[in-house]
Amino acid sequence: MSELLFLDTEWADVLASELVSIALVSDDGNHTFYGERDPLPAEPGPWVVTVVYPLLERGAAAMPDVLLTKSLRTFLASIPAPVIVYDSPHDRALCQYVLDGMNEPEPEGLAPSIAWLHFDLDAARERWWRDHSEHQPRRHHAAMDALALRGAWLIQQGGQS
Repeated sequence: MSELLFLDTEWADVLASELVSIALVSDDGNHTFYGERDPLPAEPGPWVVTVVYPLLERGAAAMPDVLLTKSLRTFLASIPAPVIVYDSPHDRALCQYVLDGMNEPEPEGLAPSIAWLHFDLDAARERWWRDHSEHQPRRHHAAMDALALRGAWLIQQGGQS
């Protein structure tokens, strides 16, 4: 049986090419992954500096690119038949970038086999944010936004978020 994993990323540039952080949360909420790049991108936009960077956890979540790739691959390998749900093509591209080794010449090991599922959940996600206003201060933290995407999917499925 497949497990749905809801994806969100944050990025530092207007092209959405400089990953800042990445998060995945399972549909049952029992499996989560969160990681941040260390070092962070050198030239983030002003919005990223004032909104995204203050929300970062750093500490154990901050990883060099090689470790971020290894950690994400290990996490996904522990999930039977993972299906990554995303709403932005930028999120999918950045997740694939991490899985592919983030331009490392020879990333250790192989990326696990995953499936991708795209959903447009904008309206349901905004409803989730309205219904969970207590989380609003952490909006644009990848883990919180992945949780909101999961909640939007549950809303759209007719369940509780």
